Order: sequence, then structure tokens, then C-alpha cells
Amino acid sequence: MKLTKRTFNQEFKLSVCEEVEQGLKTQAQASREYMIGSNLISQWMRQYRENPLGCFKRGSNQVNTDADQARTKELEAALGRATLENKILKDTNVILKKMALQHKKFTK
Repeated sequence: MKLTKRTFNQEFKLSVCEEVEQGLKTQAQASREYMIGSNLISQWMRQYRENPLGCFKRGSNQVNTDADQARTKELEAALGRATLENKILKDTNVILKKMALQHKKFTK
């Protein structure tokens, strides 16, 4: 028996979450009725409670706050510095190896 992955649209997810949130159904009842895993409904409910207006839209699983954006900017800057330092160290290593080879030639 081949299992196929089902996809659910935003309206369906919202409908299920609203039924559970309003107490019309429990998560277990919704799981049985719609043949959806209870873990998936729990995940939907978590997203729904975090962002009821913007949940289940593509790319909206995480809402970027100003603090998140500031932290991202800070981490990107740190990554840029580390990348630059790494390049400098690699270039320095190449130069030092060349100098060591030249030094060996002259000392023989």
C-alpha cells in the first residue's frame, strides 16, 4: 500500500483550529473525524495561537520581530567578520609557506 502525502489548505487548517479553539470538538475528535494525526493538529493549534491572523500562509511560520531582525543583522555582521578573518588567515598561511620554501632554498 502506497502512502501519499496529503496537503491541507489554509482555510481547512483554520477551520479545524477554530472548531477546537471554540470547544466544538476536541483535538482527538478532530483527529478521528478528519483522519489527521493528533500531533499535526497540535502543531496547527500552536501556530494558530501564536499568530491567528497570519498563520498557515506560506513563509509565515515565524513572525520576525524587531529583536529577531536586530539579532539576525548582528549575526550576519559577525559571520562577515569571521569569513574575512578566515580569508586573511588562509592568505597569510600561503605567504608563510612560500617564504619558508624560499628560506630553505637559500639555506642549503
